[in-house]
Amino acid sequence: MQIRIITEPIPLVEVEELAKDTYTTMIKGVVDIEKAIIALGGEYHIDANNKLTEMGSKQPDIWGFNIQFDKIGDEWLQYTSLINIRPAVGNRGMLVKDQRIQKRMREIIESLILRP
Repeated sequence: MQIRIITEPIPLVEVEELAKDTYTTMIKGVVDIEKAIIALGGEYHIDANNKLTEMGSKQPDIWGFNIQFDKIGDEWLQYTSLINIRPAVGNRGMLVKDQRIQKRMREIIESLILRP
């Protein structure tokens, strides 16, 4: 189970290759919205989450997402993960509800994963 930290832009085809380790049509990832980095891979979001916290990321800044390779348009990116359940900050479900956080996540993810 490989987890890759992304700090510089990579093509989507590299992400698809990484996904072959665990899933084929999707990959799980987490984004640190303060450091503007992402971790991709692992069986569960917590695997990538732990990798970022080991590198100094703070838990309140880390949010989980999924990339679906067979989806087009905005549907390719999904803001759902068990690590997103945070009742203390008003996020009571797996989906990131705060539109500002979703926007920041998308900006970072789209800047680091280059889609054709």
